[in-house]
Amino acid sequence: MRPADFGVVSLAMSVIYLAEAVFELPLYQALVVLDLIDKDHLDTAFTLSFLRGFTICIVILLVSIPFSIFYHDFRLFPLLMALSLAPAFRGMQSPGFALYAKRLDFSRECAIELLGKSCAMVIAVLVAFTTRSYWAIAAATITSSVASMSVSYVISAYRPRFTLSRWNDFRSFLGWSSGAQILSAINWQYDRLILGRLVSAQTLGAFSIASDLVAIPSQAIAVPLSRPLLSALVASRDNLDRLRNLYRLSNTTIFMVILPIFIEMSSLSYEIVHTILGPKWEKSVTYITLLAIPPIIAGLAEGIGALVMAFKKNHLYMRLNSLEFCIKIPIITGVSFFFGAIGACWARIGVAFIMMVVCLATTRSLIKTSYTEIFFQNWRTGLAGIISCLAIESMKYDILPSTWPGLARLFILGGTGIGTYILALLILWYLNGKKADDIEAKIVGKCLSKFRKIQPQS
Repeated sequence: MRPADFGVVSLAMSVIYLAEAVFELPLYQALVVLDLIDKDHLDTAFTLSFLRGFTICIVILLVSIPFSIFYHDFRLFPLLMALSLAPAFRGMQSPGFALYAKRLDFSRECAIELLGKSCAMVIAVLVAFTTRSYWAIAAATITSSVASMSVSYVISAYRPRFTLSRWNDFRSFLGWSSGAQILSAINWQYDRLILGRLVSAQTLGAFSIASDLVAIPSQAIAVPLSRPLLSALVASRDNLDRLRNLYRLSNTTIFMVILPIFIEMSSLSYEIVHTILGPKWEKSVTYITLLAIPPIIAGLAEGIGALVMAFKKNHLYMRLNSLEFCIKIPIITGVSFFFGAIGACWARIGVAFIMMVVCLATTRSLIKTSYTEIFFQNWRTGLAGIISCLAIESMKYDILPSTWPGLARLFILGGTGIGTYILALLILWYLNGKKADDIEAKIVGKCLSKFRKIQPQS
């Protein structure tokens, strides 16, 4: 698929994301936060979710023609009509998994995600080989929703019934959260929408594929962990010391995992693009290098959303998204107008830094800790990341021949970066006193325990 084709799909998907956000109802989170859940709560959640999905489908169908005219591309019309089915099927998914989430059992959710994504991948490959067009992405998106919805009723012991008898238990929670989700989605998709009017389809496609690649680690690691984190924080909210330690441990763990991934994506963007996408996506190299930086900055405040919901202070979530909206929209509009996609990348970095500071200050006020602790709890991870980045750069330019195949360079440089990162992390932890409550101690303890179990067998 060419960059210009991907640009068309990116615009269509932006409409889907925005429509879903405008009608966002965080029903799962509301169920988890409730002290007790009965069958009527689940039925009310299902009814609201079904109505939301149906409404989104109708709205997308109504805007598909005006949107196609606005962007002067009538390929968007059939794409949007097909993609409108995805939120409709997602709206019919079983809400029964909230019962398992309250018991901190996420195995069923994991199974649904894996099955849905596996089915989507199979369909995407089949359609891609058959049509060699962007319809493979649309088919995969719809298949994922249909498969997840179907399997959810097989795994979860729940049978749906239409009712709104428990609406009052959802109303206060959904008000602030829905508004925050709308602003969050606009903040997330706005750069693509504005660039769709300012740059060529090829540039938009290169920017979009870079943005989507960079989003994969967050979607695969941080987002799935937000649900168990919310459940754990809700269970600990009556004990501030326990909640504070749980948040610190989860934040440092997530940041420790995602940091080396984004560092390698930024440092090895050339190798990634030429190995995975091919030379025709050369333009994406610079975009990946820059767009991998904002998630690193945002990772320092990872978990703020779950923390706010656990305290039932959803107005703070709305306030944070409103502030980001007021900062991001004018900055990205102005910078993109003068500097195009590169300007949008730098704007993301600047906005991410501002919001990181604000989120850390909000976290500090919620868990009653010092600014010193909240700002420097990830210093070892950050320093280890810098050391690994320097190791990759020195290998890339001074040691490893540039004539080597791209895949070989990618594996060697990536392995060097990960190895250096782990070694630096352990050395810094050792020099800092090897504290028993550090995440490194827990990881080392687990590894030693596993080693002792297999040692007699060898």
